[in-house]
Amino acid sequence: MICPHCSKDLLQRQRPRHRCSYCRKEFALDPKSDGVGLHDLRIRKVIAKLTDEGRLTVTSGQLNYALQHRGRPPVKFRGSRSDAAALFTFAVIGLVVSLVLSGTGFGRWILLAALVMIGFGIRTWVLADSPVPDTSVHSRWTEEQFRRTVLDRWRAVYGALPAGLVEDGLVQPGPLPADPAFVVLCPDRTVGAFLHANRYHERHRALVVTDPRAVPAGLPLVVLHDASPYGHLRVAEARAGRPGLRVLDAGLSVRTVLTDEHRYTLLRDIHRSAELPARLERELPELTGSQRDWFAEGWWTPLASLPPKRLLALAERAAERITAPPAPRDPAVPRSGPLRSPAAGRPETPVETRRRALAVGFMTWPEPGPDGTTEDGGRPGGTDLRKGPA
Repeated sequence: MICPHCSKDLLQRQRPRHRCSYCRKEFALDPKSDGVGLHDLRIRKVIAKLTDEGRLTVTSGQLNYALQHRGRPPVKFRGSRSDAAALFTFAVIGLVVSLVLSGTGFGRWILLAALVMIGFGIRTWVLADSPVPDTSVHSRWTEEQFRRTVLDRWRAVYGALPAGLVEDGLVQPGPLPADPAFVVLCPDRTVGAFLHANRYHERHRALVVTDPRAVPAGLPLVVLHDASPYGHLRVAEARAGRPGLRVLDAGLSVRTVLTDEHRYTLLRDIHRSAELPARLERELPELTGSQRDWFAEGWWTPLASLPPKRLLALAERAAERITAPPAPRDPAVPRSGPLRSPAAGRPETPVETRRRALAVGFMTWPEPGPDGTTEDGGRPGGTDLRKGPA
C-alpha cells in the first residue's frame, strides 16, 4: 500500500501496527487487516468523488454503500473441472505406481487411494455446473461493523472524520419550516440525513419525515423509496390513504435497476414473508413477471446507494414537480400516458384496456346484413366497397 503521509510504497512487513517504517507516522486503515482495498488514500478518493469535490456533504451510510460491490456477485458452483482434472491426474499416477508395486501390500493401498480419487474426480466434474444456493445478503459490512472498522479508527488517528463526511445519527435536522410546501417521506435514515445535511428542507420548504405516521394531512407528498417491494407498496398505500391529494413517486424503481444491474448495489433479503408475492400481484399489478421474480429472489437496491449527486438531483426534480401547478389540459388534445382505473385509482391494466375498447367498438368491423353487406353498402365511413376507388 501507499503511505498516506510520505507516499512510500509499503510492503506488509514495512507497516507494522498501522505505522509507516519510513516516516514513522500512523495511518488508519490497512488493506491486509481491515479489508481488501481499504486504505486511507482510497477512502479520501472515494469521499472526494461522493462530495463532488467538496460541493456536497455525504453521510457515513453513503460511504459504506460506495465501498460495497456492485451488481450480482459471481456464481459459486459445487464443483470445479480444474479440481476434477487434478484428481484424475493424481489418480493416474497412483494407478501406475500401484501396478509397479502390485506384488506388495503397499501397492494395494495405493490402488485403493487412486480409485477413491477417481470417484471424487467424477463427482467434482459432474457438480461443476451445479450452483451453490446463495443465502447471503451481499453486504460487506453492517452499520455497526463499518462504524467500528472505519469511522472509529479514523477518528482515533486523525481526530475527526474527513471533510465533507458526517455520521448519519449526528446530523441535526434544523428548524422545521413554519409553512411547509410539501412533505417528503423517506424511511431510509441515511437519505433523510443527507437531505438535511445539504439544506434541502430549507431551500424547498419541505418537511422531511421517516415515519409514515408522522406525515401531516392536507399537504402534497413525495415518496422517496428503495427499489424494493416494500418501497413500491409504500407508494400504493400513500395514494390509497390520501385521496384527492398529490402523491409523487420519486423513488428508485425496480424497472430502473433491472436495465443495468451492474451499476447498482444489490443486497438480498433472505427473510421475505411468504405472503409477499400474492400481495405484490394484488396491489401492484403493473409489475412485470421478471420484476416480481427479482423481488421473489430477495433482491433489492437501497436508495442511499445512489451517487449523492444523482440522489440530490432526483429530490430536486421531485420538489419542482410537486410544487408546480398542474397544467390545464386542452380537451381537443388526446390524453397521453396510462389511463387510470376510476375504481382502483391506479394505472389501467391491459385486460381493462381491451374490455373498454371492446365496449366502444374500437377496431371492430360492422356486422354484415342479410344480403352480405353493411348498412351503408361498404365501409363504416360510407365508401361503397363494390364501386372500387373513386
